Amino acid sequence: GCTADDMRAFCPTWTQEQLQLRAQWLHTCHEPAILASFEGFHTDDIHVDFPHLTVPALLMTAERGDVVRDEDVAEIQQLAPGVQHVRVPDAGHMIPWDNEAGFYEAFGDFLGQRLV
Repeated sequence: GCTADDMRAFCPTWTQEQLQLRAQWLHTCHEPAILASFEGFHTDDIHVDFPHLTVPALLMTAERGDVVRDEDVAEIQQLAPGVQHVRVPDAGHMIPWDNEAGFYEAFGDFLGQRLV
């Protein structure tokens, strides 16, 4: 665990309330679950499912973080041409906390009406 002030170095755009919330719950993360989730990113092949996607889908990615790259987006859209993509500026792992307005704007009209 760490304090909210310690978290600020890693999450400089978060509010004090967000930092406190994260610091409050960080120590409760179950290490085996974290490791299993991380391993799944490397072993679960979700790409086999994309061609079977028949419902509208929105892929929202963060500008910062380098997790979902442009070539990844292109591959997903090739496998599932109907997937819309929006990259949220000034956002990292926690998109709504890093750029709340950008998070809502990224939905655009995807859900049937704009979110504010």
